[in-house]
Amino acid sequence: MESGCADAPLTWLDALLVRGESWLMERVLSHAKAQGYTTYTSTLVEPWRISVAGLTRAIREALAVGGQRPDVYPADVSPTGDPIAAFAILEADRHRSRGVSLALFWGLLKYYRRAYLELLDEQGPPDPEGRHGRDFVAACFERMEYAFVLAWTELSGQEERDALARTNLLLANDKNKYLTVFESIPMPLFLLDAQGRVANCNKVALALTGHRSPTGTLTYAAAEDGLGSDGHEVLGQDLATLLPWIAPALDCADPGCSREGGVCRERELTLDGQCHMAVTVEPMRDVSGKFSGRVVLCRDVTEARRAEAALRQSEERYRTLVDLMHQGLVIFSPEGRIDFANDTLCEMLGATMTEVVGHDMAGFVRAEDRERFATALRARQESEAEPYEIALRRHDDGRLTHVMASPTPLIGQDGEYQGSLEVFTDISRLRELELRLVTAKRLEAIGQLAGGVAHEINTPLQYVTGNLEFALSNLPRLVSLIDKYEQALFLASGGKELETARADIEAYRKEHDLEMVLAELPLALSESHAGAERVAAFVRSIKRFAQPETEGRRVIDVNEAVGATMDVARSATQESVALEMDLDEDLPPLPCVPGDFNQVLLCLILNAAQAVEESPGRGCGQGRVRVSARVVGKALEMGVHDNGSGIAPEIQEKIFNPFFTTKDVGKGSGQGLSIAHAIMEKHGGTIRFETEPGRGTSFYLTFPLG
Repeated sequence: MESGCADAPLTWLDALLVRGESWLMERVLSHAKAQGYTTYTSTLVEPWRISVAGLTRAIREALAVGGQRPDVYPADVSPTGDPIAAFAILEADRHRSRGVSLALFWGLLKYYRRAYLELLDEQGPPDPEGRHGRDFVAACFERMEYAFVLAWTELSGQEERDALARTNLLLANDKNKYLTVFESIPMPLFLLDAQGRVANCNKVALALTGHRSPTGTLTYAAAEDGLGSDGHEVLGQDLATLLPWIAPALDCADPGCSREGGVCRERELTLDGQCHMAVTVEPMRDVSGKFSGRVVLCRDVTEARRAEAALRQSEERYRTLVDLMHQGLVIFSPEGRIDFANDTLCEMLGATMTEVVGHDMAGFVRAEDRERFATALRARQESEAEPYEIALRRHDDGRLTHVMASPTPLIGQDGEYQGSLEVFTDISRLRELELRLVTAKRLEAIGQLAGGVAHEINTPLQYVTGNLEFALSNLPRLVSLIDKYEQALFLASGGKELETARADIEAYRKEHDLEMVLAELPLALSESHAGAERVAAFVRSIKRFAQPETEGRRVIDVNEAVGATMDVARSATQESVALEMDLDEDLPPLPCVPGDFNQVLLCLILNAAQAVEESPGRGCGQGRVRVSARVVGKALEMGVHDNGSGIAPEIQEKIFNPFFTTKDVGKGSGQGLSIAHAIMEKHGGTIRFETEPGRGTSFYLTFPLG
């Protein structure tokens, strides 16, 4: 390259050209759009960026050889060692091969020149450095114009034909690549013109319209007169007319509509009520922003929707199964937080789902069981899964629910402990039944013991009673005999010995007060006999009360059973409480389990007696418990009435609950009324109460007579 001047190095120009490459591309593209050049050139931004980068590189290379102005124009231009000429000749060949005219290319180059000079004017240094750089860039463009004009005009006809052949070959290869990609897309793909008519579509899309043709039919035959009937029925036709169901998606994709992520909003449509198709419509715009048509891509999502529906159905079945379980199901985090719970667990805890999920399980565990729960939680981190028993305190009313927990540790794929799945089984009823069984066994044992004691007492008592009867029956005879002896002694005549004997007898009588003994002895024997009879009656009461349940249901005399129970109750109550009976004399026989009848009645009598004893102002014989019995309709109604303090309103709903008691620890199990309630259910009867605070309580038992 020859020089016209030799100024200072233009190092600042090199840096400015590198820094301003994006600015130059935008400015060149702006000029091209404004003058309509983009209509005849590439519609993509990338070719413009490559062109600007190549031109900048050529100018920088010219700077690298000394910064000389390329303002010499020899008759023979060679690209060797001349980066400006090389770039001009290359670009002239490319544009000519694409069918661009000399006038179009020359005019476009003028706007490239303007953009570069505007960059120097706006961002370059002030004169004289700025003017030096501007002159250098202007000289580069003048040399480019000179070089590409010579190259353009020197091309011979044969060379032009060869270049055209090469260009056609490249175009054919590009077309084949495009067709291969276009037809390889496994989803229906339509290319529409600006009026919504089909400009092209792949084989899958053609089949969607109901036509069958070989691959590439529309691509190769679009410009041919011999286009087949299938092609004529599709090519150039309005897509909304060919596929009416797709019209909503096309209406949504107006050229001016807003897009999300550069793609028109996807819309899902249904064909024939069964096939689901997701349609995406993408507007096609050239680099100038001019709308030229649409790309319509259809995806068959029928199987995906079926799978989603099946998944939802499976999840619903799973959730229904989980919620219908009679056991509580819970998933714990490693820290013991409730991450999942079913409805049954919420019912156990007496809380709503929002009050359960996300909260610490320890807050629902009875205080004395929390350490056991924490120990079990730590054990599951070691993959142990031993069942354990705890009591849960209900959130709503504070009642306890006894549960058996069956844990399963949850271990991730990496072997890390992720929590546990646990099934809580409500065993409150089981514990209640176990306690009732223990109580029943204890009562049965007591009954057997009482029966044995009664038998052991009854046998010697029979001897005592018999001997007392014998003594009572013969004592008058002995007294009469003694009287006869005394009379004989007084009537007998005798000597001094008789008088002495008589004196001794009289002294003995006075010394031992035989007159009083003989007077009191019949009364003492009579009282002893009455006491023995009373003991015998009590023994008979114990034997009647302690009848084993194994005897089953049979008919009993209500008055006799109540009397026996009252005798047992009297022995267990204080003398300050009076036990009274108010029984109809003509009560019918009652079919029941005698042991159950005695147990429930004794429970109510003892509870009433304790209530009276604990009530203030009921001392000195003022406390009373009265047992009544009468027939009401076809049932026998038993009543146990006391004049104690009554039942407090806040506990009236809880008195039949298992384990509920108002007594101190160790003085009551809280099972008495619960067992009584169970016995009445067993007999098909009812138990209810009426109470008035400060005045007393009445419990009523109703036994069916049928």
